Amino acid sequence: MNKMPRLLQSAAPVGGGDWRVADITAILIQLTGAHMSIDLSKPTARRGFLGRLAAIAALPLVGSGFTSPASDESQTQLPSPDDVWLRTLNRKHRVAFDVEKHKDGHALGQAKDYLDGWRKSFGINENEINLVMAVRGTGIPLVLNDALWQKFHLGEQYGITDPVAKSPGTRNLFIAPNIVPGGLVDAGSSVEALQKRGVLFLVCHNTVEGAVGKLSKAGFGTPTEIRAAILGGILPGVRVVPAMVIAFTEMEERGVGYIYAG
Repeated sequence: MNKMPRLLQSAAPVGGGDWRVADITAILIQLTGAHMSIDLSKPTARRGFLGRLAAIAALPLVGSGFTSPASDESQTQLPSPDDVWLRTLNRKHRVAFDVEKHKDGHALGQAKDYLDGWRKSFGINENEINLVMAVRGTGIPLVLNDALWQKFHLGEQYGITDPVAKSPGTRNLFIAPNIVPGGLVDAGSSVEALQKRGVLFLVCHNTVEGAVGKLSKAGFGTPTEIRAAILGGILPGVRVVPAMVIAFTEMEERGVGYIYAG
């Protein structure tokens, strides 16, 4: 909690005495630069003044002068929706896997092996690890639901073959409900299994736009229709970031390592 500025402490009435209008006006002018007059003979005016005074006391000060929140570049800003996920990257071991290509789910297997390796070789559990799967490029089918796979023929469009059916995939082959023996990934490497172990999945909005262009050219609808469908069909728990290259920069600034897993 902010302490009352020295200016207000020094100007406060001694022994519970009344504030003098001249003193109060001088304080407000020095703090805010605004000239005003207050009739403290009225109870409502006194209450209003005290409320404004408390609000002023709570504001950040630089030196002995008042600085408004808009102009104080040093103050801590509330996190924007795009920054909230960054605040979760606070564990001892932090790394981001760059998943540029789907490679039949190869990066998902790598993520499982990464977590298993820490536990088996070093006794480090996933609650001490931040692992981010940064999905972009042709990796986007990994984080899209079955309805989109069916609607946009994603197996055909992105060259993902169902090894059991021996034909282009018509459902997301990387999520728990669709894992089968002989499939592209095992149950422990599914998106949901990794999420349960604390893995964070990101997808790049620029990649979404790339998919919109690709699928609209293939005749699956207008860009507006396809964009709305994709944004509405991203798997639960997957966060969309404006640009992955910026997300990598933000993560690096917070000490998150980088591994290319494309």
